[in-house]
This record gives sequence, C-alpha cells and structure tokens, in this order.
Amino acid sequence: MRTSILLWSTVSGAILGLFLDATLIGVALLLSAVIPGLSSRMHHRWLITSAAVILAAIPVALAILGYLEGELKTI
Repeated sequence: MRTSILLWSTVSGAILGLFLDATLIGVALLLSAVIPGLSSRMHHRWLITSAAVILAAIPVALAILGYLEGELKTI
C-alpha cells in the first residue's frame, strides 16, 4: 500500500508538471502571435537552452514534491 501511494503521488506530480509546461508553451505561442516583434528576438541560443532546461526541470521538481506529499500521506 505504501509503495502505491508513493508511486501515484510521484506520477501525479509529474503529470501536473507536464500540464504546467503545456500551459507555458501555449502562453509563449500566444504572445509570439500577439507581439510579432517579440518572436524575432527570441532566437538566441542561450534563451532557447535555458527555456528547455526550465521546461525539463518543472516536471522533475513537481514529481519530487509529489513524492514528498506521498511520504506525508504514509505517515
């Protein structure tokens, strides 16, 4: 029972992180359509790399938070 609670909490945290990533990407696409001059300045390599790192870190961080939540549930 304890393992299933930890696994479910971790997976649900990662899924919430993926939803947050999809929302952030949607907002970025919406802003690039509304403000066309903004998208032409967003092609710097450091900006794309940092955005990719942040988007990868969000599901990982929320999965860790989900795991910690599962730990609290099993006490």
